[in-house]
Amino acid sequence: MLPDVITDSQLYSALAVVAVFVALQLGAVIANFVLKALIRRAERRAPGGYAAQVLSSVRGPAALALVTLGFFVATVVVDQLDLPPFTTFTGLTSWVGNFWLVVTILMVTYAAAKVVEVAIAWYGHNVMSRTETSLDDRLLGPLRRVIPWIIYVVGLLVALDSIGVSISPLLAGLGIAGLAVALAIQPTLNNFLSGTYIVAEDIFEEGDFIELESGFSGFVIDVGWRSTKLRSFMNNFVVIPNAKLVDSIITNLNKPQPPVNVIVYCGVSYDTDLDMVERIATEASAEVIEQSGHSVKSVEPFFGFDSFGDSNVVFWVFVQASDRIGSFVLQGEIVKGLHARFRREGIEINYPVRKLVYSPDDAGLPPGAAWAAQQASRGGEESSRARPESEA
Repeated sequence: MLPDVITDSQLYSALAVVAVFVALQLGAVIANFVLKALIRRAERRAPGGYAAQVLSSVRGPAALALVTLGFFVATVVVDQLDLPPFTTFTGLTSWVGNFWLVVTILMVTYAAAKVVEVAIAWYGHNVMSRTETSLDDRLLGPLRRVIPWIIYVVGLLVALDSIGVSISPLLAGLGIAGLAVALAIQPTLNNFLSGTYIVAEDIFEEGDFIELESGFSGFVIDVGWRSTKLRSFMNNFVVIPNAKLVDSIITNLNKPQPPVNVIVYCGVSYDTDLDMVERIATEASAEVIEQSGHSVKSVEPFFGFDSFGDSNVVFWVFVQASDRIGSFVLQGEIVKGLHARFRREGIEINYPVRKLVYSPDDAGLPPGAAWAAQQASRGGEESSRARPESEA
């Protein structure tokens, strides 16, 4: 038999509260079951697809929000019906309501962060490979790590504000703390911002060969947010802070296109027919270009005379290599091709020649004696100078 303190109307009201609570719990179970069915259906249509991943991300938070909603609604009904013994707990509805609100906000925040992660992953798997720019390749990783944390922080601040906790002092404190941290990590922050600039401007990317203003050069291995890693010609691993790269003049030999221009200088004797030199040098260079695997076949060699040297008439041959590494190989092949062809054609490439002129008084002296006579007449003032080579 029920106690006299509980009337029939109160009993019916209590049963109504229990019914509401059980209905919401059943709603959570049904919602979880329906979402599972939708996930399986989406997986059958597109295994690992975006829809299935989004539904998987929101299934848990939605069920938990419905469960806590059942407690909150039941508490509100109890408070309205004034049922004992809950009447002795003052502020129960407010406390449960705040709890449900905080849990709901946190669940929505969690679901939003997961959906964003899934969206970024879907973009990287389905869209990024088809874009012409490489900017999204480098931005996607940092965005995938940073954006969820921003969502979590915003959700936490909204949850605190919803239960009456003033977030203004917290924001002010975070601002002061952020300023102090920014001053403490200024070099790291400078490198980070410089890395952002390098990535955004698409100055270079992995695999490019770059030369710095200081003369250092190498292949780009990785473009990070704090530093850039290079591999030099000596096969050494070099790490350069991004702030130093931004302040330096950079020559990217892979952009706008990988082919590199090569100019080979040479010289021939003054007694040589220069028209014949031009014809033979052009033919020899064309043969090298046709046979080399490091040349651009569509660019013909270009010939030009440069200057009158000490012993030769200097000329140059312009060709184009497929890339930076190929430029060294092609330059060596051009030098060997010109040398071999000039030897067959009898074209002379002179060694440096020095002509010694004696005064008429020394004309009858044997080789070397004129120099000795001059030194003796000068009192040996210049005896420390190197003795000139005698003429053949």
